[in-house]
Amino acid sequence: MKKKINISNLGSGISSVEGTWQFNKNVANVFDKHVKQSIPHYNDIQDYIVSLSEWFIKENSVIHDLGCSTGETIKKINDLNVSNNCKIIGYDTSKRMIDLAKKKVRSPKLKKRKINFVCKNVLDIKRFEKSNLFISILLFPFLKLSERKKILKKIYDSLETGGAFICVEKIRANNANYEDIFNQIYFDYKLKKKLNEKQILNKAKSLRSSMNLFSQKKTIQLIKDSKFQSCEIFFKCFNFLGYIAIK
Repeated sequence: MKKKINISNLGSGISSVEGTWQFNKNVANVFDKHVKQSIPHYNDIQDYIVSLSEWFIKENSVIHDLGCSTGETIKKINDLNVSNNCKIIGYDTSKRMIDLAKKKVRSPKLKKRKINFVCKNVLDIKRFEKSNLFISILLFPFLKLSERKKILKKIYDSLETGGAFICVEKIRANNANYEDIFNQIYFDYKLKKKLNEKQILNKAKSLRSSMNLFSQKKTIQLIKDSKFQSCEIFFKCFNFLGYIAIK
């Protein structure tokens, strides 16, 4: 007798096999809508990252976006009135995400910089092209500790001196009481964004075996252990953290 497969509704037209979360075609098609329902201040975070990037985009700069999804960050950086002579490379494991990103930056209204998209797991890349800037939005929560250390080393080794790594991720509170408070406020936020209780619970279940969260203290310590000369937090909202580290 075949085991019954439970399909869960996660909102925004997204469904998942219970207990799993994958950035597949199903997720990619509605990702932009879903992420705005799920991440507090998502549009603001995008704007903050783009503004920060202006300090690191120079002539012949190379910019890497790790886990670029539908290319929203790359599109915004490409809109900047800064040097045209730079290259932007976006990486994602989802071919559908890459296809959507290519369409997003193909607009004739956008500046014509060299933009490449690579459909590949960043952990499988042995060496990145020398770069002035790495960006990662919500990729790190899906990395194990050993994978996180591995990719941080690659980022550091590939950055030019004075280059930066800008990262946004979900973290755990340092204290269990605050973890409970922040999680419940986060659920309230999702309800206000028109997700219902069942969808919120289904999403939490789908992420059980996928997410690896660390405290802010542990997260920043990992950056310091990777030899970055400095690290500063530019965004914090409950269990979401944005930071910039400079080599």
